[in-house]
This record gives sequence, C-alpha cells and structure tokens, in this order.
Amino acid sequence: MSGVDVSIALPEDETPGELIKGYFTLMRAFGWDLYVTSHCTLRESLGPQWFAARISELKDSDPKNWRPNHRFEPQDPGVILRDYIHEQDSPYLSVFGGQFQKQTAAKKILATRNTWFHFGDDPTTAQLEEAAKVLRGFVQSSDMHIAGRIDALIERLSDLRTGRYPADAVPSSPAPVPTVTEPAPLDAPEDLPRPSIGGTWVGPIPELRYRITRAGDVVHPETMESVSPRVTGDFADKVRAWTAVEPRGRELWIDTDGAVGGFIGATPRLLGYLGPDPEGDIARGFFTPHFYAVDGDEIADLDSGEHRKTPFAQGLADGAMLRVTTYGDVLVIGDTDGIERVATVTAAGWFPGHLS
Repeated sequence: MSGVDVSIALPEDETPGELIKGYFTLMRAFGWDLYVTSHCTLRESLGPQWFAARISELKDSDPKNWRPNHRFEPQDPGVILRDYIHEQDSPYLSVFGGQFQKQTAAKKILATRNTWFHFGDDPTTAQLEEAAKVLRGFVQSSDMHIAGRIDALIERLSDLRTGRYPADAVPSSPAPVPTVTEPAPLDAPEDLPRPSIGGTWVGPIPELRYRITRAGDVVHPETMESVSPRVTGDFADKVRAWTAVEPRGRELWIDTDGAVGGFIGATPRLLGYLGPDPEGDIARGFFTPHFYAVDGDEIADLDSGEHRKTPFAQGLADGAMLRVTTYGDVLVIGDTDGIERVATVTAAGWFPGHLS
C-alpha cells in the first residue's frame, strides 16, 4: 500500500482564513477516507474500476442530474454522499448502511459544505466545531480512518473558543515540550485507480527520472534515448501538456502502465500517459491563467478583450464563464454545477499564446 495525505490543519486563531483552512483540509481528508473505505468494500464485488463504472451508469440513466460532460472525482465527498443519499440503488448503501441517522448526517454534511463555500457571513469557530462533530459521528459509525484527526481538530476549536489556546500566560519555569507525532498517511490500496490527469499521484513513485530537454524532448537520464517511440499520438502535443506547468527539476517518471508523473511544487501529480488518455477524463491537466466569457457566437478573453469565433459558443448561455486547461479542455464554470467540458481546442485553434 501507499499513503494518501489526510492531514487536517489545526487553526491557530479564530480568523476566517484559519477556520477556512481547517474546514477545507477536514473535507479533503473526509473525501479521501470515504473513497478508500468504499473502494476496500466495493472492489470485491464490482472490481477495481467500480467508481468509473458507477458514474457511467448514472450518466446514462439520469443525464439531467448526472450530466455526461460533468467531471466527477471519487475523492470529492459531495459525489459519493449525493449518490448515497438520493439513489435507491446506490452501492454505498452496502458500505455505510441505510440507517436514518446515518443518511441524516450525510445530508447535514452536504448542506454544510454548500454553505461554507458560498461566502456570506464570516465563518465562526462554533460552526466549524459543529461541522467537525457531525463528520466525526459519520466516520466513527462507519469504521473509517480519520476519527483521531477530527478529534484533534475539535479539541483545538474548543481550546480556541475558551481561550486555552494560544496560552497567553508565560510560565515561571519552563514547561516540558510534548513530543508531537505526525499522523501517518492513510493507507491506499495498490489497486486504487489512477486519478484524473492533474490529480495527486496515488501509489508508489518510480525511482527513474526522465529528463525534459530544452529542445522539447523527454529522454532517459543515462542512455539519452527519447521516449517518443513509446508515445501514441502527437509527441510534441503530449510533451507540451505534460510540461505546461513545469515539473520540479524538469524531471518526469513513467510507470509500468504508461502513466507519466512529476512533482508540481511539493506534490506528486499525474501529468498524462504515453498512450491514449482515459475517455472519462473531463478536465485534464491544470487551468491556464486565462479567463473567458461567451459573447454571442464568440469567446472573449477577459484580460485583452480579444474575441474569437468558435462553433461551440452558440450552444452556450451568453455571459457564461469559461476556463481552459493545459490539455485544451474548455470548461464552463457554473455557480452551482461545478465544471463541465463543452469542447477541446488545440493551440492552433485558440487564442495565440494561450496554449503554447
């Protein structure tokens, strides 16, 4: 098994930034725990690709609520909980049970998630503590893995509310400094499927590092042999997509299944594949820094004001906001619907320099 980081940041004070940091990492850890717990149960009966199969089934049977071009990530707690709450044939009922209290807790978790990310009033310590306690009950009753981490968050929030943290008083004699043990990562099964391109790498990282040359090639560090003969499709386009956000040290690794990875900052990321990309990947790679809006039958770049006529603009609502990924996936960014792909463009067919 390999580890997935499910650390939860403990707020240092009661300012909005610190509380949002705590909530974001709490939900990230909960999402991964939901996914890994579900995977360990469902892979036995449904196979290791059970999540992709389930999403495909939902898109086919209910495209209104599970939109075909929408991106659904398994570690997004909203995806699993929504299925668990609303779908009568949900496989998650066999994982978490169908008890009234459990489903009520899931509904509370979803509702709280929606309110936290639609910024109105500043969040409060009491609100975060309440959210953490609801999550703690769900996790504990489901035999999940992060209950201890949530307990540490609840304790910190209680100490903040009561003034026990941070301690203002200076002791007359030095107090012993407790040893803090960093929690171990959550064990992830070796057959956990790959994330979407751009997602955090899950699984062992190969030791061999391929070099990215200034000429736009990727070569073996010892033989200097190019990987281009192993690539399906246009090699230059592949390399451009893998390196649009420059990997740390200009180095990549390649796993036995052809998955290409690299460190983006301190985080190992899946950057693409030697072969074809998975068909279900809706938003591959990373967002470019550009923002666009639909203006009639044209797309407008918000920064320059430049317009470009595209065939897909006519089917979109006027004023709709768009982003484009480093792979050329064009995404509508909705207020409530998340992200949905409406087209894929090439560097030659898009705004000059935006996908170079």
